[in-house]
Amino acid sequence: MLKRAIIVVVLLALGGVAAAQNPRFTVFAGYSYGNTTYASSQRSDLHGWEASLEGFRFRPGLTLVVDGSAQGGWNQFPISCVTVPVCTPAVPDARAKQYTLLGGPQISSLHGNFRPFAHVLAGASRVNVATTGFFDSSTAWAAGAGGGVDYRWRGPFSWRVQADYLRMNLFGTHQNMIRASTGIVVRF
Repeated sequence: MLKRAIIVVVLLALGGVAAAQNPRFTVFAGYSYGNTTYASSQRSDLHGWEASLEGFRFRPGLTLVVDGSAQGGWNQFPISCVTVPVCTPAVPDARAKQYTLLGGPQISSLHGNFRPFAHVLAGASRVNVATTGFFDSSTAWAAGAGGGVDYRWRGPFSWRVQADYLRMNLFGTHQNMIRASTGIVVRF
């Protein structure tokens, strides 16, 4: 009986230490690379930024995260011939700008200076595609999953590397996007 009581006391004490190591808020901002297709078979290399806020704690290691990103690049985008009776559809290079806002639960644990994490996210994505004389946009649901690791650097600062798989339904077709990000993390 005494052994069980000691084990319970030690586990409660370790749980308190683990909770003390988890900050109230974690803010991430950095570079983001995305690779996806829109309406053609050519994949686009998109470059931009990603930022996230990790806050509401359900319990130590289980939090709610809100994630936003914006990337831009070039993509071949088919333009249909609506006004001309007989024509060949054009497939010019078009400037693509994608904005994504997602949120969901994230689990993490601290191992020395490393904090690995994994999350499941859902939300919305918007893409604007433009070229000379043409503009189109689409807004639709997006869902994804991914993870990464934070390396504790100094004080409240860490460096993050993460990757996510995003599934979207833009322009009436499904897109599979790989998004990789790296940048600074600040814990409050």
